[in-house]
Amino acid sequence: MVDIRKQQFEAHLATIPYYELYKIYAGRPPISPPQMHELRVQMSAAQGAYQRGIDEDWKNSLQRYPEVLDYYFNLVEFKLPGEKSVGVQEPVFGGRVDSEMKKRESKGRKDMQPPPPMPGGAFMMPPGGPPHIPGPGLGRMPMGMRPGGF
Repeated sequence: MVDIRKQQFEAHLATIPYYELYKIYAGRPPISPPQMHELRVQMSAAQGAYQRGIDEDWKNSLQRYPEVLDYYFNLVEFKLPGEKSVGVQEPVFGGRVDSEMKKRESKGRKDMQPPPPMPGGAFMMPPGGPPHIPGPGLGRMPMGMRPGGF
């Protein structure tokens, strides 16, 4: 999703007049101040559209979250022993465990099967992990931006 949004953003920027000059001259193209103002307004609008798209993607993912949790919680099979079970009628509190009970428990685990695949694909991190966010990083803030002013 992120890559698609980024491609759309870059395509939008490419349609803005003077944007190529802006890139070539590192943000100081040889254009008039009104043209520069219009370029910055259009770049700001493109950035806003990009951010709204990302926010929409997050909103859609979060709305699907309960469905994903419900799916995984429904994979858990929980069975209580019957009222006539030896473990219910004669519970063991910190003592020895009945060998018959051990056999029944281990037999039940062997019959377990792997969960079926989730419909619609798994809800997971994109390949390669979360996207890298460029920036100064921890401890590398410019001098004027450090807390405390030093």
